[in-house]
Amino acid sequence: MKKFLSVFFAVLFVLSSLAVTAAAWETSCPYCGEVFKTEAAYAEHMKLYNHTDGHYIVCPYTGDDYKDGGCGEQFATKEAYDLHVATCKHKGDYSALGYLKYYGGKLVDSLKAVKWGDLFSGLINIVKALFAGVNFKEIIGLFKTIFSAIKG
Repeated sequence: MKKFLSVFFAVLFVLSSLAVTAAAWETSCPYCGEVFKTEAAYAEHMKLYNHTDGHYIVCPYTGDDYKDGGCGEQFATKEAYDLHVATCKHKGDYSALGYLKYYGGKLVDSLKAVKWGDLFSGLINIVKALFAGVNFKEIIGLFKTIFSAIKG
């Protein structure tokens, strides 16, 4: 029993030290020095910035999806990037392929979001409501009166 307890507490000690070490994870960007507390935040930072030619962010309205390659401007700070993105003249300036990708994707997303069963049952309820107050005998009588007046 003593061996079991000593092994149990040894494993518990190792697991708690691993948990403390994992919780204390911290790293900094080798380019700008910004400190990150989680691996996910660090990974997002490294994806957002281009680290091959230096530390900068490229305007998102750049590439084959935009006319003439789009904007292509680069920014050293997130603040400058955010200011630019809000007013970039290439926003929405799609090439033919980019236009199809953007609006085609939006159309597909919209169609996926439709609850078709709800839509059809709603239309059926509207039609029922429209015809609920209709007295078909009066309508038939009205048509008979009109046709007899036309016949003379």
